[in-house]
Amino acid sequence: MISLNPTPSNQPLEPGTNLIAHLAASPRPAIIHYAADGRTELSGRVAINWATKMTHLIDSYGIAAPDQLLVSLPVTWRSLALALGVAWTGTACTDDPAEAAGILTDQPEHYLSAAAELFVTHRDDVDAALIDVDDEVLSHADQALLPVPDIIGNAQTTQQPSQHVETHPSGVVIRALEQRLDAATWWAIVDAWRRTQPVVLVEDINDAQLERIITTERLG
Repeated sequence: MISLNPTPSNQPLEPGTNLIAHLAASPRPAIIHYAADGRTELSGRVAINWATKMTHLIDSYGIAAPDQLLVSLPVTWRSLALALGVAWTGTACTDDPAEAAGILTDQPEHYLSAAAELFVTHRDDVDAALIDVDDEVLSHADQALLPVPDIIGNAQTTQQPSQHVETHPSGVVIRALEQRLDAATWWAIVDAWRRTQPVVLVEDINDAQLERIITTERLG
């Protein structure tokens, strides 16, 4: 059962607590992405709107627990919001395309032989036989219809994140350039959110620029 009881802001949420409700109520941004074209900030509520639409898109194709989904994405603000939607469906994650009912990816060419539904994002041109997430997701409602599973507990892993993930006292920094979302990185992201901390994605920057971002975003 998911607890709706509030948790003191100085304490991380425990597994079983409603992460979606927590993000919606958080006063801090959930995702900050520094890219070549500028800074993008998503509040918890905006991230949840994207995630909610993604849950409805997945559900509209008949995919639901105990089905399995494969997620293969670059580390971007959109990937994090969409992955939150996947986690919200309560489906299990798999690395085997043969076991997946759906595959969320920016590299559909790697999975064309799979029987799974192919959900494609981060692509300007998507084959009409595949699901263009960036186009179709916008048509779905942002009113939540699915119950919230134990997103925190499901994300926990003993795998260690790569050296591109840096934990700071008041947030997580991920050097996102050419990085892919994996289980350890996802847990670092969820762990930041359950601590009411932002996830800051940075691309091609040097150490001095990173220090300025850490100071600007008050990550400590």
